[in-house]
Amino acid sequence: MNEQIVGIDLGSSKICGAVGRISSNGKLQIIGITSVVCSGLNKSVVIDIDSTAEAIKQCVTQLERMTDTQISEGYISLPGGICELVRNTGMIAISSEDREIKQSDVDRVIEAAKLISVPADKEIVGVEPEQYIVDGYDNIKDPRGMSGIRLEVEGQVVMAQSTAVSNLLKSVKRAGIKVNGIVLQPSAISEAVLRKEEKDMGIALVDVGAQTIDISIYKSGKLKYTSIVQLGGDNITNDISICLKVPFSEAERLKHKYGSLIKGSEVDSEKIRVKDSYNNLMEIDNNLLIDIICARVEELLHLIKRNLLSSGFYKEITGVVIVGGGISLFRGMNDLTKDILEKSVRVGSPEYVGAASPIYVTAVGIVLQAVNNLKTNTSAFEDSDEPLYDNKWSKNQNTKGKNKFAAKVKGFFADFF
Repeated sequence: MNEQIVGIDLGSSKICGAVGRISSNGKLQIIGITSVVCSGLNKSVVIDIDSTAEAIKQCVTQLERMTDTQISEGYISLPGGICELVRNTGMIAISSEDREIKQSDVDRVIEAAKLISVPADKEIVGVEPEQYIVDGYDNIKDPRGMSGIRLEVEGQVVMAQSTAVSNLLKSVKRAGIKVNGIVLQPSAISEAVLRKEEKDMGIALVDVGAQTIDISIYKSGKLKYTSIVQLGGDNITNDISICLKVPFSEAERLKHKYGSLIKGSEVDSEKIRVKDSYNNLMEIDNNLLIDIICARVEELLHLIKRNLLSSGFYKEITGVVIVGGGISLFRGMNDLTKDILEKSVRVGSPEYVGAASPIYVTAVGIVLQAVNNLKTNTSAFEDSDEPLYDNKWSKNQNTKGKNKFAAKVKGFFADFF
């Protein structure tokens, strides 16, 4: 598996791209990573296809220069905020004469789990199996090769907003990139930063973006809950802009360069030179900037805690992992978050040279998910006129006869659980 794999993360304020390659010793190497500003998305939804496509083109061009290769295809992320998890079960009878459970039986029981009522504006994109049951024996992770008469699956059916996904695909296609597969954003991030023990014991993954905060909870190794808070890092920037009477771009610069949640030290008491709307220089107290940032960050953290409490899993999670740009890079973030959320907290970053930043977790996670799936689907690299689909993300049709958006994607859907 020497081919390069490209992951593209479509965020609300930027497009991040990563290029991975499997080395001779079987390890994944990230050989290129970059990000460009994007104004074509708003709260994970495409609002300007042309602008989004142009940002994707710029991102891909930068990756091509870094890796000295030509990029024409890749994998993209599906924001968790536009998805919904619905618990359901499926049951089938084993079809073979020897009663041995084969891959085809697993495929059929997954399809049976998809038989639920689907709103007109949503479509089923996959099933996240929690356990298989063979003739009443539960807690089975992989039933293939076992013998039985009846096979059941309990899991979460993942539904997504049809128009939102369709517009994401159109934007990537307009940029000249073929979509090989789609990875659920929370799962991509978990692949890049979460440890297996954390997902087994219970962990909350908080992805703070420019305009939204995506919250995901893992328990027993499976995704149990996803939600979205309609606020993000841009709210902090907007507060700085209004309070200090400076342009939004200058406020963003101040946030990234001087952003902190700790005040009172000698450094914090220094004056900061900023430019106002008329390009005039003025000085502000660093402690004032910290007060503005702290006020909004505390509000965001309280909203996150309220969301975790309403999820019903708050008592079951052992800690919180924060990723994304903005507040995850603030000095003093861990202590403040721990005080408000009352959980152990750490900032998650990919453990790859050149990509060890919280802002790149989704792009790196997409590559990781694609690599893991390709290892079990080696034929995906072979030339074929027919698309390949993972058994949990198979081509599907609803009762109204409409093809799922998955049918429009050439290639298989990455096994993002």
